Amino acid sequence: MFEHSKPIWIQGADGEMNGLYAFVFPFTAGREEISVHIAACDVYQAYCNGEFIATGPARCGDGYYRADCLRLKNHVREGENFLTVFVAGYNVNCFEYLCAEPFLQLEAQTGGKFLFGTGGDTAAYAVSEHEQRTARYSFQRTFTEVWHLNDSYARLRGGRGKRQVQTIEVGTKKILPRLSAYPKYSRADGVVIGCGKMSLREEDFNARKLNGVPFLEPRDEYRAYPQSELTANVYRELCSMRTLEKGKVSGGNTLRGGEFRLFDFSVDRCGLIGLDVAAGEDGVLYILFDEILTDGDIDALRMDCLNCIKLHISAGERKFLSLEAYTFRYAKIFCFSGNVEIRRFYTADVSCPLADEVKFTCENKKLEKIFAAALNSFRFNAVDIFMDCPSRERAGWLCDSYFTGRVERYLFGKSRIEHDFLENFLLNERERYIPDKMLPMCYPSLHPDGGFIPTWAMWFVLELNAYTQTNGEALKAKAEKKIDRLLEYFAGFENEWGLLEDLPGWVFIEWSKAADFSNGVNYCVNMLYSLVLRTAGEMYGKRELISKGERIAALVREHSFDGKFFTDHAVRENGKIVFCGERTEVCQYYAFFTGVATPQTYPELFRILTEEFGPDRKNNNPYPDIWFANAFIGNYLRMMILEKYKMYAQLLDEIEGYFLYMADKTMTLWENDTDFASCNHGFASYILVCIARSLTGYCGADAEGNIIFRQDHQSNIGCELSVLAGDSAVRIAVKDGKREFYVERGRAHV
Repeated sequence: MFEHSKPIWIQGADGEMNGLYAFVFPFTAGREEISVHIAACDVYQAYCNGEFIATGPARCGDGYYRADCLRLKNHVREGENFLTVFVAGYNVNCFEYLCAEPFLQLEAQTGGKFLFGTGGDTAAYAVSEHEQRTARYSFQRTFTEVWHLNDSYARLRGGRGKRQVQTIEVGTKKILPRLSAYPKYSRADGVVIGCGKMSLREEDFNARKLNGVPFLEPRDEYRAYPQSELTANVYRELCSMRTLEKGKVSGGNTLRGGEFRLFDFSVDRCGLIGLDVAAGEDGVLYILFDEILTDGDIDALRMDCLNCIKLHISAGERKFLSLEAYTFRYAKIFCFSGNVEIRRFYTADVSCPLADEVKFTCENKKLEKIFAAALNSFRFNAVDIFMDCPSRERAGWLCDSYFTGRVERYLFGKSRIEHDFLENFLLNERERYIPDKMLPMCYPSLHPDGGFIPTWAMWFVLELNAYTQTNGEALKAKAEKKIDRLLEYFAGFENEWGLLEDLPGWVFIEWSKAADFSNGVNYCVNMLYSLVLRTAGEMYGKRELISKGERIAALVREHSFDGKFFTDHAVRENGKIVFCGERTEVCQYYAFFTGVATPQTYPELFRILTEEFGPDRKNNNPYPDIWFANAFIGNYLRMMILEKYKMYAQLLDEIEGYFLYMADKTMTLWENDTDFASCNHGFASYILVCIARSLTGYCGADAEGNIIFRQDHQSNIGCELSVLAGDSAVRIAVKDGKREFYVERGRAHV
């Protein structure tokens, strides 16, 4: 892959935060194909002759890097050309990237022959148009973007820099291939839906306390620039902005100082923010954005992020594309000073291109809309890895990934993203900052504060097993030692009965009242532990693990069930276990999901859950002492239980009740059952699997590529589903209760 080139970085730039450099490669081309392999840390953007080509790379495990392969044929011209690659080295701990030594390694070939590549003599330039000392964007991500759009920035994108710096070779990198598909960067334009006037005055500053861990100041375990050292403090500016007037759209596309335009992108999208303008004079623009409108306006701090890009624009025609991807349905361009003509405002989507191959139509238009919203949630969260949300975190969380992985396999018949996602955890050979033998809660990332979620490590075992069922056993074999060590870790917290008690870390159950009952002996945790032991035992043929899991399940049934419901936890007082009696809805779902309970062993509880619980319970609640579940994870466990026990009609009806209002508002599905947090969450895409399987009986393809249908399928709702089955494209149609199967491409067979 890299036969002649070397990894390089900038001399004297070791450890600097938020550094951005441009590497320029002049070359002469004809009509031949040119392939360019790129590996980098942390993020790169490639331009050919000033036009955007790609961003990357695919993220990888500690000490490893995945290489992209770009094709230049459609971007080059005969004669002289320039390839410009911007590389950002953040050098901070975050949830989105590992904190690693930045570098670029690039090699171009044509006809199998070396054309150009990185080395000690590579031309590189400091990107002074990019402000370096800015505030962190969120606790989980890196830095806010502040730019100066001028002639030198435009020339640099086209391959002609100004401030050249010295490059040096750095240590050899371990390079792996990328299996996930490359985004197509489809462009979507915003539509103006409002206008008005705004102000930004320091005397109007009103500090707003952001929830969660503060991220505006550095600490021992958190790297950032102090606010006193910032050259651009977007946080203070956001807290000093006021909307003065709102009006209907009028006039042309020119904004003058104090004016704004409000845009709607129709779907809660994720992409690079693009803006083409003509500035009549020097000025300053702010791009504010969010997934929803708050009181008809943008609240750029709603999600504890600084959802803002600041642009200093010099007079002339200017083109801008953000370095990082952002998530929003609504955006606001505020002209603080100067005057600009907005020629185009768009996103270049960073999303899974294979999602475009999926088609679904249905007589029930509500289900069709929810399916589309679920597919949108998948496309924006399944790119190089599975992410929880593409907005405030862009992090590869376990548990979330279990659900997203099942979607990838169902829609495409292959699990390329999931392979890389799981492999990343296996490549992590040393646990930094978290307990030995424990897995990171999300990865690739770095958590110097010692944060980890022990229950998320359990979900890794469940996901690996699900992946193995249809993808072979190579990763399973690599994971055996790591899983053995994980189970050794948990065994150290078993009490006199063999139940887990007082697990350290963030013991996450779900976003509900159940979080208050996670201490002591938590029975949801022990239900999950029982399933993990049984699953690991079956994966590796270890009967002792299966027996141990069954024993824990029996203990949970004995200790937790109060005669009507499962209780959440017990605590130790004066050396003795005291049963607390709190009961949550999600605890009941954990019981049935893990097999601790079945409809046969707990028929009355199952009847209550299926007949008296559901999306209508908040309006008609016969059990006010049972705390409500939330979307993540309780409502999804409920959907899985209904499907498991073949209650398809009820499942589809409840899907409308739980998720239609989300689709109506953002055309994506959410983390919670309200919109106060992320409105675009990867795990939530699992709902499309529930819809499609219930309506068509199509269950996906097995490891050999054979199409699997549910034999008991019956549905009177007409629909059509088009998906990929590995190298084949298939279509399933249901009409008048009959199912028909078509092979659109390839050789798929039932």
